[in-house]
Amino acid sequence: MWKWNKKRKQQERLIAAQEEANRLEAEKLKVGKRNAELSAAVLAMLAEQKQKAHGYTIPTIPGFVTPPDKKPAIAMDSCAGIAAFANSDPQFYSSFPGYPKLAWMAQSSDYRSVPETTANEMTREWGEVKIKGDSNKDYADKISEIEQRIKVLGIRDLMRRHIETEMIFGRSQLFIDIKGHENQTDLPLLVNGTSLSKGCLKGFRLIEPIWSTPSMYNATDPTESDFFVPSKWFVLGKEIHADRLMTLIMRPVPDMLKPAYNFSGVSMLQLMQPYVERWQRTVDSVSDLIHSFSITGLKTNMENILLEGGQEGMAQLVMRSQMFSQLRNNQNLMLMDKDGEEFFQFNTPLSTLDNLMQKAQEQMAGPSHTPLVKLLGITPSGLNANSEGEIRVYNDYIASLQEAHLRPQIETILNLVQLDLFGEIDDQIVFEFSPLEQMNDEQKATIAKTKADADAVYVQAGVLAAEEIRERLAKDESGDYSGIDVEDVPESPDMELFNNASDKEEAANPT
Repeated sequence: MWKWNKKRKQQERLIAAQEEANRLEAEKLKVGKRNAELSAAVLAMLAEQKQKAHGYTIPTIPGFVTPPDKKPAIAMDSCAGIAAFANSDPQFYSSFPGYPKLAWMAQSSDYRSVPETTANEMTREWGEVKIKGDSNKDYADKISEIEQRIKVLGIRDLMRRHIETEMIFGRSQLFIDIKGHENQTDLPLLVNGTSLSKGCLKGFRLIEPIWSTPSMYNATDPTESDFFVPSKWFVLGKEIHADRLMTLIMRPVPDMLKPAYNFSGVSMLQLMQPYVERWQRTVDSVSDLIHSFSITGLKTNMENILLEGGQEGMAQLVMRSQMFSQLRNNQNLMLMDKDGEEFFQFNTPLSTLDNLMQKAQEQMAGPSHTPLVKLLGITPSGLNANSEGEIRVYNDYIASLQEAHLRPQIETILNLVQLDLFGEIDDQIVFEFSPLEQMNDEQKATIAKTKADADAVYVQAGVLAAEEIRERLAKDESGDYSGIDVEDVPESPDMELFNNASDKEEAANPT
């Protein structure tokens, strides 16, 4: 009987052990399943956060930009999957800030200084309409009419605002307004004498990018020239062909990001944002530090006042603080208990704050390649310091922007003006930008003297004839002898009389 009980107890222990093992295994499976679900939730959350961090979604534009019966060419899925190809945040602000945010940023002088400076510099010296090469035809009247028409249309100021708008929002468009084409804006515009006649041009209209969005673009064939280039645009519910819009984008984005930027480029304000925010944060920190750089205190026994004094003790503490503050300046007397109180003061050194602010301010000029003397009016400090080299490099940079971005549109405007005035386009008439570096009168006189000396040497050596030099002076529009009659050559002075007069003068003044 005893053996049977012992055997039964052993079996019960085995069964209990097996049940405990089964329970632990089930709990383990349950925990594993819960951990798997938690891991999946964490991964999904991280993926969602990463997607939000990159923010590759289409920009918000007013609903009335697209006609009610048509859909925009940019859909919400145009940017889907872009974040999956980016392992990390590629830049400071990878997502498009939005047109309202950029318009809000443009109210700050720290942001606005770059667009205004660049736009003013690109149109500061402007240019002139000229004749390409040498031509025997008289173009003076024709060029005068063209320049007058360009002035009436306000092209110079229009291009300045065109550049400024592009730098603020990343894109700017000029609508070509043609007489009689009010109901044909969705058709291509051919700039030639066959399609357009005299008196055809009404003017140009500046369109900010918030009022337009692509209507149609090729996203299927990269071998075509119009790949990811809109062929038509919706402008406040009106469909306009791309030929009728001169689109300016000076900092384009890659094709995969174009839908996320409403087919605009990167705004200069977006590039400046991290630098401006650092500068503004530095200014605020320095201002706060200067406001409270000195801490003054009074060591006193506060135990009785706080623990036992109650309201009466607090009133005594306030009275003591007020009396200390009222008498703390140099013109009054400071009273303290010689045994129970002690005066102390901590001062924060301010010797390097100006250098920190200067460095933070200088960084704002980096994205735009603008010298500080141009951007902020800050001149270099130090012995023999000057900005001539920086200004020369900056002028070269501005000249490259003029050639790359302004020249194609100005040539289109020049052709339209010729068609409007004469009904035809003369390829000999071109627009030439004026040099950004202008010489003063002393420098011009020195160069003219050097050229005159060289011409005299060439004439005496028989290399050039006087008529050739006279012809060159007549064609030099920047010189004092521009437009002189080449054929009306003055008589040469009588050198013998000149020499005799010189000999008489030397005899009268032998010294």
